[in-house]
Amino acid sequence: MRIKYVTIPSGNTAEEEIFFVKFLGFKHNGDLELWPNVCCKLLSNNDSDIHIAIIPNTYILNQKAVIIFNTENCLKQYHEITKNGIVFNHKPYYVSAGMIAEFKDKEGNQFILLEERSYIED
Repeated sequence: MRIKYVTIPSGNTAEEEIFFVKFLGFKHNGDLELWPNVCCKLLSNNDSDIHIAIIPNTYILNQKAVIIFNTENCLKQYHEITKNGIVFNHKPYYVSAGMIAEFKDKEGNQFILLEERSYIED
């Protein structure tokens, strides 16, 4: 098994789609009906087989998503995304899994850039 779709609840699906396309470089791949009569905006990027499905908030009660993007270079990605107008919670920092940087969208969904690192010496 592998993850195929990640749902992002949104009170304004059109605005959320603009956020992913304009600021994060995703592409619109059409609409997808995940549940009967619930149409989601489907987005993808070139780096992954995982797709983002933006779902109207009325179908998911007050849940917020946490999306972790794996990156080869957290600092570089941080600076690139900052140029696009994203405001991070704070500068990148180290955790046991590696280096991370965090930001949120207008809906309160949390996004984490993760550069995985092994701190174990051979």
